[in-house]
Amino acid sequence: MKFYIKHFSGTISEGGAVRNHAFYRHFSSYANVKIVNIASVHIFKRFINTFNFILYFSFKRNHHIYMHLGAIFVLFPTFLFRLGLGQVVFYFLDRLSKRHVLQIEVNDLPFEQNRDLELPNLPFIQSFQKRLFSFKRVGYDFASHSMRDYAIKMYNLRSDQCKVLLNGAAKLERFDLHVYDELLKRCPGKLRYVYVGSMNKGRQIEDLIHIFEQSNHILYLLGTGGDWIEQTLRLKGIDNIFYLGSFSDSVALQISSLCDVGVIPYDESRLYYNICYPTKVSFYLAAGLPILSTPLKETQYVLQNKDVAQFLPIACWNEFVSNTKIDDVDVLKQNVLRYRPQFYWDSILKDLNF
Repeated sequence: MKFYIKHFSGTISEGGAVRNHAFYRHFSSYANVKIVNIASVHIFKRFINTFNFILYFSFKRNHHIYMHLGAIFVLFPTFLFRLGLGQVVFYFLDRLSKRHVLQIEVNDLPFEQNRDLELPNLPFIQSFQKRLFSFKRVGYDFASHSMRDYAIKMYNLRSDQCKVLLNGAAKLERFDLHVYDELLKRCPGKLRYVYVGSMNKGRQIEDLIHIFEQSNHILYLLGTGGDWIEQTLRLKGIDNIFYLGSFSDSVALQISSLCDVGVIPYDESRLYYNICYPTKVSFYLAAGLPILSTPLKETQYVLQNKDVAQFLPIACWNEFVSNTKIDDVDVLKQNVLRYRPQFYWDSILKDLNF
């Protein structure tokens, strides 16, 4: 029997959550896959879920189990590792992989991500990640080619253990174009650029604001953690940059489709941004937008020969934004429309072998 372990709930508005939900929808469409929901905000309920999971799969054999990396921390909260029970957790997972067919979806490499985004808990995460990739009978589905290759090299994984399932996007459905008239400023003759994603430190949002405050074109910012932006824009008196707030993935896709160019300003000197494939790449393409990005290696690899993006160091963005005309963008948009079906979740998850 086949089991999909669902470890999440709540609003879908962030890249990792969007990916998780896409997998959940995919597995829900199959009658031969049982969804096991381990998500709960109540500690006692989570304890019961973990107990039932351990009990059931310890006494069964030869099932197929698919889980996201994040499900491990729902089943086994971090305090267990800090209490010295990490070896017990990994022993169980190793035994699970020997009694069943276990596949783990890897959206990010937590250590490299936390290090480059300047987040805490690096020693714990580094140790966890090293142990996670020590299993010899687990299959891993990585969210990028570079991430897979990096993990194979760093942890001596076999190539047959490691597959790639890129981040995708939902298909843009028809909607009333006038719904967002009050939200989006009318700007005849000006291009509308948009950034969709979290606004926290390490995302180069400050650089993006600096570039567009010197431009006549419009920049819209959508995502979580952007309250500080409104204050910055107000203090500087900037009137062509707008923080619109955080939206569900489907609403953000509609809003973005009314813009002209999606931007990815990530620091190309950081390893994590080069080995990951940002969800927003497929998101922008699904919205019908060409992309302006810094030269990120995995993104360049995926989009090579498609002529749907411009890859420039952020120091060159001022010149690009100043010189790019609406006609130039329209040409790129035609290429986007040709290739974007390849980046829908339905297309990407056809390659999921489970």
